[in-house]
Amino acid sequence: MRISSWFFSFLFLLASHAHGVDWKDAKHEASSGIVRVYVIHETREHLKPYRQGDLAQRMGTGFFIDDRTLVTNQHVIEGARSIKVEGVRSKEKFAMRLASKPSIRFDLATLEFMDENERERFQRINGPIGPLDWATWDEARPGGEVAVLGFGNSEKLVATQGIISSWEARHDLYQRRLDHVTLIRTDAAVNPGNSGGPAISPEGRVIGISARYGAGENIGLLIPFSTAKQVVSVMSEEGQFIKTNTGVISYNLNPVSRKALQVSAEQAGLVVSHVLENSPAATAGIKRWDIVTAVDGHAIEHGEIDHPVIGKVPWWFVVNTAAPGTELKLDIKRQGVDSTVNLVMKPTEIPRIWLPTEGADYPLEWGYLGGLVITEVTRELLEKVESTGNWRWDLVNDAAPGKKIFMVSSIEPDTQAMSYSEYGLDLLQLRVLAIDGRPLEDSLGGHLDRLYASIDQGSAPPFVTIELEKHISIQFATDQLVADMAGLEDRFPGIVRRAIQPIYEEATMQGNRNTRGASHRWLHKREETRELDSQP
Repeated sequence: MRISSWFFSFLFLLASHAHGVDWKDAKHEASSGIVRVYVIHETREHLKPYRQGDLAQRMGTGFFIDDRTLVTNQHVIEGARSIKVEGVRSKEKFAMRLASKPSIRFDLATLEFMDENERERFQRINGPIGPLDWATWDEARPGGEVAVLGFGNSEKLVATQGIISSWEARHDLYQRRLDHVTLIRTDAAVNPGNSGGPAISPEGRVIGISARYGAGENIGLLIPFSTAKQVVSVMSEEGQFIKTNTGVISYNLNPVSRKALQVSAEQAGLVVSHVLENSPAATAGIKRWDIVTAVDGHAIEHGEIDHPVIGKVPWWFVVNTAAPGTELKLDIKRQGVDSTVNLVMKPTEIPRIWLPTEGADYPLEWGYLGGLVITEVTRELLEKVESTGNWRWDLVNDAAPGKKIFMVSSIEPDTQAMSYSEYGLDLLQLRVLAIDGRPLEDSLGGHLDRLYASIDQGSAPPFVTIELEKHISIQFATDQLVADMAGLEDRFPGIVRRAIQPIYEEATMQGNRNTRGASHRWLHKREETRELDSQP
């Protein structure tokens, strides 16, 4: 099988030369707009978030879309303490910063030079910046040729060549993120270091962007130019990608629903099972049990539309990147009558579903109480727990939209919590349900702020009750909580109690500033902000 694959790739390579595609020239032309991205980031111990992480280096690729804006992957710059780039012509590095808030959902980020002097210095050494253009639909047809450019497993800019196999829906199982995405599949190799780099057509235009999605042998996956172009445009205009939603919850027609709605076996479309209040769908007049038969003129069959260029893709491909104000035409059938409605997309305020992914737009919340390190449950935390030999993905079943889940991620020695463990009660990795009768569904910090403020004021009860899963309740002596905190601070000087300042400002990326670490109002020390070359 491997020999056969190699043989056909060899024949394709010969065929490409026969048709006159000179990838060497295409690579050379594009090289003036491509850079290597170097990121210094801080690692984190998810089970013990109070511990100072080590600094590590991550590398990827990026490309300019104009003489100031660089595009790369969000995962390349995630958690960056500094970001620098290196042009193709020299090994000298140049400082950059975020140009907008990265999009975790589409794994895209935009960067800009730290200042104008740095941009001019880059061009003096590497020559004029040659921005890359986005491809057209015709260049992205399945069967068309593509070359993946970047620093994949190499210190130099390299190219791997292949064809566009298909456009296909993928769910990001590797990162366990929220949304489905439509990606371009290619047999061109996408290696570590290619992330964020362009895949170009023979004309030198960007068909897709290499990304970190689960793949396999002879399979590379690219963020399509159409998706990247729209997302980057909104990020540049608004400072971040603004997620929109139709407000329709639907499923494919099936034999049971066809019979219930009295439609023929040939009828295709989506059954509207629910319309969210105040959503675009509600405003457009869409109702429950309507059948959506087409979107923007594309007929929906088995949940897919037949795109005139790229073939069958999921129907939500049309709306996934729609900007606020985008108008969609939906053909619907209601009680046998056909009609068309105009649906205007608007920003969604639908709460997060399932467990959050920690990242630049979502710092996890954690706290410390009597020796218990209480941490918000994220997907990264559960993956860390699973790597220790335990399995707590059952907590997913308790994740209601908009509600947080907290668990005991570790227990500090010589504390009240450790005394429970020493006497046979294992509290580690249990879900924390409530503190003094107040459910932990929205904010841990608010509960702990009130508790420690009452201790400062002398109005706290003598014991604090913590309710955990499995019908376990424990008590901590209030007068010992401060001593437990002091012991932690002795071992980890970055930990301070902030009960005297209960009002917390959410960590954001603004100006040339950096706010590091997890968020907690009284536990995690907010360092003095300082200039960093990684933040805008």
